[in-house]
Amino acid sequence: MPALSPSKRILMVEDTASVAALYKSYLNPLDVDVTIVGTGQDAMAFFEQEGDQLALMILDLRLPDMSGIDVLAKVRAVAPDLPVIIMTAHGSIDAAVDAMRHGANDFLIKPCEADQLRVTVNKSLKPKPSHPGKATKQESEYHGFIGRSLPMQAVYRVIESAAPSKATVFITGESGTGKEVCAEAIHAASTRSNKPIIALNCAAIPKDLIESELFGHVKGAFTGAASEREGAAEMANGGTLFLDEICEMDMDLQSKLLRFIQTGSFQKVGSSQVKSVDVRFVCATNRDPWLQVQQGKFREDLYYRLHVIPLELPPLRERGDDVIAIANALLALFSAEEGKDFCRFSDEVTTQLLRYDWPGNVRQLQNVIRNIVVLHNGEEVSKEMLPSPVARVSGVEIASTGDNTRSETANSALATHEPVKPASPVVMKADIEPLWKTEKRAIEVAIDVCNGNIPQAAGLLEVSPSTLYRKLQAWQKSAAHE
Repeated sequence: MPALSPSKRILMVEDTASVAALYKSYLNPLDVDVTIVGTGQDAMAFFEQEGDQLALMILDLRLPDMSGIDVLAKVRAVAPDLPVIIMTAHGSIDAAVDAMRHGANDFLIKPCEADQLRVTVNKSLKPKPSHPGKATKQESEYHGFIGRSLPMQAVYRVIESAAPSKATVFITGESGTGKEVCAEAIHAASTRSNKPIIALNCAAIPKDLIESELFGHVKGAFTGAASEREGAAEMANGGTLFLDEICEMDMDLQSKLLRFIQTGSFQKVGSSQVKSVDVRFVCATNRDPWLQVQQGKFREDLYYRLHVIPLELPPLRERGDDVIAIANALLALFSAEEGKDFCRFSDEVTTQLLRYDWPGNVRQLQNVIRNIVVLHNGEEVSKEMLPSPVARVSGVEIASTGDNTRSETANSALATHEPVKPASPVVMKADIEPLWKTEKRAIEVAIDVCNGNIPQAAGLLEVSPSTLYRKLQAWQKSAAHE
């Protein structure tokens, strides 16, 4: 038998022998030569002897003698181009993202399905494109998502790992981050993609109608029920049931939902007949679900039943250049819809979009781009076209647009970042005050100088307006409790 090509040699660093043997068996159809070691030291010893023959390393983050990050750092110092796949448990997504920042090429969530492991390994073994810096449309888009930032790559990997199973995915994240897009991506990547995904917004439906929307009703079940109606559970049979804003669901209905999840059976409103369906549950909320449990607003047993695979979507402000990629896609879409000629942003606008805090996330970005396209004409989006408050995030230049008529003392204090108080020749311990008080005084001076205009004050302080609003609100709450 001819020797295996060096391009097929894989080192798997996994300390649990049974898991390593299972994953090695998953890779048998690929005709690869897999060597298993159980510690970081053994991995480095093997790498020093035969590293030049390796095509891929599969590395567990948690090892008995050292961190997988340490192993990765040592490997990268010698072999910067060797593909490394990180394997981590569900609760260590942040660690996996950190590993990618340190040079990992990809990561997988354990326990890992055979198909997912083979696909990821195959992808890592493929030759790199000749122009790696240029992202193709396929690389920058993922089932409705746009962006290649590390936080979003982590989201994509969780979706890929979770999609083939029937396990419930619990999506959390700020409003506007794309939780419904995420649910649709999970469905599209699953084996149920040929069946429907039915979405039910628990916050948008009146309390007395949501049970009927979920389970359906028979004719005459209540006033206005003129005919029998299928509910979301029945319509999603064989597919996915997406329960959006799950924490807004009434407590009484939560108990019925729990029974439905446990048994797969339900009764329509007004009927004694029990129906059974096969659905995959995906739920989402912009609240902290465990905090809702502690406050008695969400059933603890339902929480544990649903919170199987947690998936937190990053806010737009943490996604780096994804902001520009999304903005460009939206500009092209809205320009086509409105019959406009916009095709690019000026450099000033690009800088402005990157600096803004985006408290409303992708939904707010959509509204901003739509506003620009509808109200203006041209090929390039200029700074003057930006609507408020995005237009007011450029530091001191912003604040200078206001009519600052405050005293010279206040202006001088702000310019030097000093509180308004007489200078003291000697600083004593008693003069030192908590940092938050100094910060509070500086913010109050800035707002005073800007005649109460918080966005202008934020410009002078070189922070986003939302930061000032949050701090002011926190101080007001603190004062109310004193």
